[in-house]
Amino acid sequence: MMRRTMGSMMALMALMALMPSAAIAGPPTSCARAGVSLADYADDAGACAAATQSVAVTMRPETTRALDALSSAELVMILRQYGGDSEFSPLMAAANIGMHHDAANVARRTANFGGKYEAMTRSDVRAQLQAALDQCLVERGYVRIALTDAQVRGLAKLKRGTAERTAYLHAIDSDPAVIAAQRLVEE
Repeated sequence: MMRRTMGSMMALMALMALMPSAAIAGPPTSCARAGVSLADYADDAGACAAATQSVAVTMRPETTRALDALSSAELVMILRQYGGDSEFSPLMAAANIGMHHDAANVARRTANFGGKYEAMTRSDVRAQLQAALDQCLVERGYVRIALTDAQVRGLAKLKRGTAERTAYLHAIDSDPAVIAAQRLVEE
């Protein structure tokens, strides 16, 4: 049984390597407009954020396919794990799962798949909302810039939604020299 479980684990790890990943994204970016006042910068950000509330979001087909494959692979692993030492029997394995409904096993199975499901769908939703926000800002004259490591570290020290964070980003995003040096070429 251990050999079958290890084989299933290896298959699951191979499947995970093929899944879409948010980590493939490029460097951290921001939207910038040379010379924009702090008040206009904050107003534009607020208006564009509010505009994203009406955006309909869905899971990408790739994510749906990957989650389907993941749930199938995990089900096979669970069935094999609880199938016993004899020849694999899906019906016997399903019956054995019922004997392992203790809180720890249910929590482990739920967290394993549920956590992956949440992370993958969250990534899809974030990407779609970010694209809508970016488009709104582009329509208001903003361009995308890549943030430097130092800028990212400075930003990480500031809590989201605070005046300090807005002022920090404004100082970067309104500086014509920064925009000229860090502007991303849109494809």
